[in-house]
Amino acid sequence: MRMWKSAVVAVVLGALLFSGAAMAEDERVFFGQFTKDQIWTYEALPSYNEAPELAALVDEGVLPPVEERLPAYPRVVKTNIMADGIGEYGGVWRDTFAVPNEGWNWAAGLTQGWFGINQMIQEALIMTGPMWLLETPDPLPNLATDWEWSDDGRTLTMNLVQGAKWSDGEPFDADDVMFTWERFILDPNVPSWADASAWVYDDVMTELEKVDDYTIRFHFGTPYPVAAFYNMGYSDFSVAPKHVYEPFHPEVNEEMDYDEFINATPAHDVPPVVLGPWVPVQYEAGQQLAMVRNPYYWQVDEEGNQLPYLNEVWFTEASDGEARTMNMVANTGDRDNIENPAVFGIVNRAAQEPDAHFDISFGPFGIGYQMFMNLSVNLGVETDADLAKRELFRDFRFREAISRAIDRDAAADIAFPGPLTQAWYGGYPTGSAFHDDDLVTRYPFEPERAEELLAELGFEDTTGSGFVNWPEDTPLAGEDLIIEMIVGEDAAANVELAEIIQPMLRRVGIDLRVRVMAGTVVSSRIDAGNFEFTMNRLDTAVPTTHLGNFGPIFDTSPAFHQAGPGGERELMPFEERIRELMQKSRVEPDAEVQMDIFHEVLELSTENLYTIGVYEVRRGLGLNKRIRNVQPDVPSYMYNWTINSIPVQIVYVPQDLQHETRFQHLIPTAEFYENRLWHQ
Repeated sequence: MRMWKSAVVAVVLGALLFSGAAMAEDERVFFGQFTKDQIWTYEALPSYNEAPELAALVDEGVLPPVEERLPAYPRVVKTNIMADGIGEYGGVWRDTFAVPNEGWNWAAGLTQGWFGINQMIQEALIMTGPMWLLETPDPLPNLATDWEWSDDGRTLTMNLVQGAKWSDGEPFDADDVMFTWERFILDPNVPSWADASAWVYDDVMTELEKVDDYTIRFHFGTPYPVAAFYNMGYSDFSVAPKHVYEPFHPEVNEEMDYDEFINATPAHDVPPVVLGPWVPVQYEAGQQLAMVRNPYYWQVDEEGNQLPYLNEVWFTEASDGEARTMNMVANTGDRDNIENPAVFGIVNRAAQEPDAHFDISFGPFGIGYQMFMNLSVNLGVETDADLAKRELFRDFRFREAISRAIDRDAAADIAFPGPLTQAWYGGYPTGSAFHDDDLVTRYPFEPERAEELLAELGFEDTTGSGFVNWPEDTPLAGEDLIIEMIVGEDAAANVELAEIIQPMLRRVGIDLRVRVMAGTVVSSRIDAGNFEFTMNRLDTAVPTTHLGNFGPIFDTSPAFHQAGPGGERELMPFEERIRELMQKSRVEPDAEVQMDIFHEVLELSTENLYTIGVYEVRRGLGLNKRIRNVQPDVPSYMYNWTINSIPVQIVYVPQDLQHETRFQHLIPTAEFYENRLWHQ
């Protein structure tokens, strides 16, 4: 066997145009500075230390010594990436989330509330978040410590961290990985975040083999499928604890059904079993989620101090994402991904105050707000009227009419006037290295042309209502052209944009009706194909690592054109070409070829109005000044969110600035797990 570069080299190009925070001249640059071994290694150290609270529990005899709780070769996070050096134990990270906690069974597609919660408790085979730190971006080891390709490139052998334990003290091993693969990812009855079709190469489903307790082996249908690494990270391959969920699986326990399996660990059932740095120990729906340090966390710093440094994490539950910004401004929250243009002014003014307790920074244009139309004729079509609308959406003239009806400059100015927003025509955000302005086709604001295109399609206002009516030869003959746009209430910027666009479309005769509902309901309806229009925020500017956002590469992607039952899907000709290009990209290691591939995807997407881009914004990050070890140039999102990019387990607060902890009496020991539903 021989070593071979594991990931698409082209992602380095995606890093070149990103610089997260604005820095003073004397501040150190971390972006693209390190090799993997300079970020972390797996090795034994002469001795280990732990937080005083854990040491006290060891003295009481309720926890084993730290040496017994750590692996033989723990991950050692290097001081190189610590902006402020070795940390101090204690203190609290305060944050906010705005999506209901559906339960702790993350591998079954349940969210724990997003906003950083999921990342703090889940662990996957590899990590992509910190790739921005690397000289040559490449997936970093995580639960998989290293890997090796066979000579023919069809087999990938991965070694797992040996001796790591779940938060209840049970060992993590290859059985957990195999259980996650077989009972979650490949089980069609489980709505996991992973898409099984993502593991198909050259029409062959990938096989995963357990070699021994700490070795697994992937068998692929094509040589060197480098894109597979991006299906091994958060959240596609966040490993689930087999000992917790196996008793609930219907194929193991015939008394159970899939609903019981998926919902085996509800949100109120704390503490869950996790591998992450903190363990949720108290949850009051609509109020707060509290976490404490995981006594069995498997990582240390170079001095042998068991991570994390912070004692607790508190998440306040809110109704929308704007609350996180307000909490940071009010000094009841420590971090904010500044993404909603509606709060840019508030944040900027507060940050300019002489006694401001937080700093803000903005990077390049990295977020695009766009409109989706449901392009599927195989999913969610129940009536002739449904089919008529889908066929209308698939007609390029209609998509052009929508584009011509939208005044993007006005939408950007309404969202937030100034240099942080600008009109956008889809594809990749312009801050991406994969963006090329010369390859973007624009169909700008021209309402008269929109009306002409609708007339070409047979739509006229025959009733004098101000709205055009369906042609006589359609199932909706004579009815007003009514289109429903569903938007999640937790995404305030999407709601605002939908309300901005509504009168623009009504001006050309389209009765757009905006329906605001819970974000989980919107997600469920989109997954079921039960929607017409929706508004979406494109978070990624690196298509190599997020193929599903840009084309029909998997059965469940893109979200607005998913396959129907049995994988049926009628792709339009340009979609066929995008799919062909993306399939090629999955096994292409050459950076220049990758760039050519995604430039053609950009051309096809914008020329055919695959989505209707409206405006884009610069992504910002706000951080309380008392927080330490956050690199000053960390991007708020690049390959993953800030919480995975720091990495957050090295964050600390100096002792004189720490908030008093509240939940140290709930540090989970064996007794906390004895009466759990899955333990009985």
